[in-house]
Amino acid sequence: MRVTLRLAPLFIAAIVCSATPALGSVRASDAKATHAYLKAELNEQRATAGGPAELKAIETLEAQVKEGCPGVLAGAPRHTNGEKPSQSQLEVSEELIGGVFGAGERAEHPVLARFARVVRGLRWSNSKLTRLLHSLAKEAAEQSAIPPPDLCADLKFWVASGYAKVSAGTKQVLHRMRVVSSITLIESEPHEPAANFLNVTKLVAYRLKPYEDQADRRLARKALPPEIKITDPRLRPFLEAVGKVYLALGDTASSPSPPANAGASSG
Repeated sequence: MRVTLRLAPLFIAAIVCSATPALGSVRASDAKATHAYLKAELNEQRATAGGPAELKAIETLEAQVKEGCPGVLAGAPRHTNGEKPSQSQLEVSEELIGGVFGAGERAEHPVLARFARVVRGLRWSNSKLTRLLHSLAKEAAEQSAIPPPDLCADLKFWVASGYAKVSAGTKQVLHRMRVVSSITLIESEPHEPAANFLNVTKLVAYRLKPYEDQADRRLARKALPPEIKITDPRLRPFLEAVGKVYLALGDTASSPSPPANAGASSG
């Protein structure tokens, strides 16, 4: 939910102050849960750093496509700017995104499931914070557990239908994806950072901050860094791997491009 209310600076300050308890009044249970969450978040990031398992999973998918349905989408209809794609095009595109990117997520399922188990046992006096962190962790774990779609079979069905109908397999996987994506409801207050699923880390960091001591604030800067952007050079290997799957399918129009100047070192 994106919040766009404009509030006078003094009013914002008053709300933030009233919503943020003084550090000395923080409950011990809140501080303990916050420290445990930040440690778990940092451990998860370290376990998935570099994404070698994700890259290997996507490369495996590319090999499967080259063997089972190379160039299957070469003749698929293209839509130009301003032209509304058909319902079947939208559904196939959604399955492709879930299937290709999901291959990487499935490779990280054990890490995400372990993180979700840790978070499920944590509680804060702020019920909205508790619900948010529980649901985000659960959604990530369940999303990574979605079985891989049979892309070749589903795409061949779509092509054979004259690009008019999608298979039962496509319908099934899309239903599962939508059920999982509905787990988290982002509830932002007017004084909180505007948040959606692309920048929810800002909201998490904001809600955790009142319960952090000085050491945990340093930990939070490592565990809750700003969201990586599509133009970040560190995404280059991942985007290239995804792009190769699309190219193997013959879908050159939808193939994601690596960010400009992506060869620069990220440090």
